[in-house]
Amino acid sequence: MNVLLEIKDLRLDFLHEAKAVEVLRGVNLKVHEGEILGLVGESGSGKTLTALSVTKLLPKSARITAGEILYDGRDLLRSEEDDLRKVRGAKISYVFQDPATSLNPVFTIGEQLIENIELHQKTKKEESFDIAAAALKDVGMPSPKDIMFAYPHQLSGGMKQRAMIAMAISCRPGLLIADEPTTALDVTIQAQILDLLVRLKEELRLTVILITHDLSIVAQVAEKTAVMQEGRVVEYGDTAIIYRKPSHPYTQRLIDCIPKMSGHRI
Repeated sequence: MNVLLEIKDLRLDFLHEAKAVEVLRGVNLKVHEGEILGLVGESGSGKTLTALSVTKLLPKSARITAGEILYDGRDLLRSEEDDLRKVRGAKISYVFQDPATSLNPVFTIGEQLIENIELHQKTKKEESFDIAAAALKDVGMPSPKDIMFAYPHQLSGGMKQRAMIAMAISCRPGLLIADEPTTALDVTIQAQILDLLVRLKEELRLTVILITHDLSIVAQVAEKTAVMQEGRVVEYGDTAIIYRKPSHPYTQRLIDCIPKMSGHRI
């Protein structure tokens, strides 16, 4: 498979009280077309900052000091802001951790989907409506045309997450970055969202980066796994191999923390 996204020696720091504190310390990572990559590690390991660096959606105090981020061979770090706007949402989309805070409570689901579509595509209102409703259908939303007129508070947590995924895929991006997409959901809905990501990967030929602290989630859906610790990727490879025989002590500790059934490690 071709490499769709490659991160080379990415370094990032935060300015704190006139001092630079380095938090990404030379991240190296490859994401191949059509795969799900699990990006795992504890809170503060640098997972989300690595993902946000891809399209420079970073806090104001963050500063990228070195490295390359190549998307389809093009270095995004050296792209102008106008060019990055064309990439965000259209070629690379994000699903953030808490859909309740990502969705605007005063607009309907349809209005928010249509706004996103019209931002990236030259479509008329009727066409935008149809594209939005089709995206809701793609993510398994019941009665998608009715949901178009619903407000976020009228949806369950799982339906909100499906709406966010629909927004992310509505412009048919090549890469979907899902940051802890199942954290706020119960176990049954978590499984449904993970199944949805796998199905969308196959049906839409998506490439997915799944960010999570939960290694058991990665084991279910990801072909490749990258383990981050203290701003570096400390282990990368086939998920099955990493789980069977982790090479880094940190990965071993994470695996040992996974709840076990009947005394057996997953």
